[in-house]
Amino acid sequence: MKQTAMGLMVFVLCTGLAFAGGGSQGNARQTPSVSTAVQREAPALAAQVAAGTLPPLEQRLPAAGDIMVEVMDSTGAYGSHLTFTSSGRSSQWSYGMMTEEPLFRFTLQGTVEPNVAKSYTVNANATEYTIYLRRGMKWSDGVPFTADDCIFFYEKMILPRTFGNAIYNCYYSTNPVTKERTLCTMEKVNDYEFKVRFADPSPNFLELVAIDTKWMFAPSHYYKKLLPEFIGEDAAAAKAKELGFADVAAMGRQTGYYHWNNIDRPQLRPWIVTNDVDSSLMIMRRNPYYWKTDAGGRQLPYMDELHFVRVEDVNQQVLMVMAGEIDVTGVPYTSITALKQNEQRGGYRLITWDNLDWAGNGKLLFNQSSEDPKLRSLFANREFRRAVSIAADRKEMAELVSDGWAVPRQSSPSEQGMGYSKAWAEKWTEYNPQEAKRLLEQSVGLKTGADGFYTFPDGSRLILEIMSSDDSAEAARAAELLTEKYLKNIGIRATFSIRERGYIDEQTRANKLNVVMNSGYGINTINVALRPDSLIPVRNNFSPWYGAFGTWFATGGEGGEAPTGDIRTLINLYQEMSAATSKEQINRIALQMLKVHEDNIWEIGFLSPTPSLLAVNNNLKNFLEKGLMCDEFRSLGIAHPAIWYLGSDKK
Repeated sequence: MKQTAMGLMVFVLCTGLAFAGGGSQGNARQTPSVSTAVQREAPALAAQVAAGTLPPLEQRLPAAGDIMVEVMDSTGAYGSHLTFTSSGRSSQWSYGMMTEEPLFRFTLQGTVEPNVAKSYTVNANATEYTIYLRRGMKWSDGVPFTADDCIFFYEKMILPRTFGNAIYNCYYSTNPVTKERTLCTMEKVNDYEFKVRFADPSPNFLELVAIDTKWMFAPSHYYKKLLPEFIGEDAAAAKAKELGFADVAAMGRQTGYYHWNNIDRPQLRPWIVTNDVDSSLMIMRRNPYYWKTDAGGRQLPYMDELHFVRVEDVNQQVLMVMAGEIDVTGVPYTSITALKQNEQRGGYRLITWDNLDWAGNGKLLFNQSSEDPKLRSLFANREFRRAVSIAADRKEMAELVSDGWAVPRQSSPSEQGMGYSKAWAEKWTEYNPQEAKRLLEQSVGLKTGADGFYTFPDGSRLILEIMSSDDSAEAARAAELLTEKYLKNIGIRATFSIRERGYIDEQTRANKLNVVMNSGYGINTINVALRPDSLIPVRNNFSPWYGAFGTWFATGGEGGEAPTGDIRTLINLYQEMSAATSKEQINRIALQMLKVHEDNIWEIGFLSPTPSLLAVNNNLKNFLEKGLMCDEFRSLGIAHPAIWYLGSDKK
């Protein structure tokens, strides 16, 4: 089955490469102009205006010519709330992505358009971008949003790494000759215009911004009351304690990176969190200063609130769907028969969105930078990875893990993606335990111990400790099958354990995990030119398969460990691609990167991904019937939830 519930949703990546040519200009979809004479607002906000507790609408929206007008199938009606399911804190990316408002956003066509930004211009060699903002736009607390907030984010949060992440690649340009990376500079022109300058061409800067650092802005007035630079170390430590954080670093990460979880942090989103994400009912309430309208000048969003009901398991979620209590959620294929039978009674419909993951849940990743030298040597051996791959009976796995909805497949690009190859998808997928044992003995050099299990070549004990997160039942079932049956059958001793996703994230960053079998850490990009971090070791321990090698690159060699061999080749190709000056160059190098992955299979896939199955309230209007579950598209965010509304009086 494919759990894709809000809070249980598995996110995959997709994108297209939009090349910003010389002297080009991009504009948001913001016509026709909106006259203040026809502007309207939700009844709850109108009541606050009448009571004198909220400024009039025309004072809350941007200037008339700068309002963003969303395109939609039908003009909506204001309503009370929409209901989703949640699994608590592990759902933070689910509701975070669907309510996100980036500076630039992806379209369904895979190109990038202005969003928070009003428009942009770029010079002929893509070394200078001028970004124009919306005049009169405000944060959710009514404070003006200006270019100062964009430059503050870069200079006071990105450069000093306030929230713990390495500096995003979008802020660098690479010299074509020396391959030296140089950080960009930013300059304020006026309150609603700023420039980003690069030492060398950065032709896909806007696409990378839409991926790496979607929210390229921060409420400077808020952070000037938190950050040590402005209030001092002691005051910042006291503030962290007051807000319930362990220390200043934790405060920086939670308010800077996971900022949408913080009730008091001003936002540009259509809805704002009102209580703790781990609550049994987490509520997001409309932003009274939201800066978008429909074509009739009516302020969005249409719905007052989003309700996220915490469920303990998928069965509870399915029962709520069949009872007609949920407006949108992902549902498992294992329940499709019961869900179809109850569609009419429950007042919902089942639809699918394509999934562009390289492999289904239960992909296997061996840490190539393992701190254990024996395991590292083992994992680096291509024939070891091949042996593990062909030890699995994928046809049996398909039935036991996905109830037959998935089919045997190696981790490889999707049919819609760059670099798809049928031969790659079938590579190392045959079930051949005898050949696996021959490889382990003759090519890898493992020895058989007295208990019948293999040892390292020196006779020491070999055991694979596989870890899986608690956000995917399929990955856990696949790990159990691999550990207790397939690996055991070929003489490899293994264990598996299930831990919270947050723990696995933390241990991955610390390079403490050796083997991960999971849903959310695999390679899942359609174009490595735009989303290389799961495919190329360029981020700080972002993926368990490359571990400390990513830290080495992200820190400029100050941390982590320098890779060798084909992994170093990947980084060299990435540097070459970063210095490219044309779309053609970028795509050519991307295909070379994919070939290196095809030769090595660092991520072992067992089953194909299945389309995401969604249950949608029949009364929900303006919902995207055929979408694509992608990280770039921000999951359900590509359907622009601010324009959704209920076409009846259900709620």
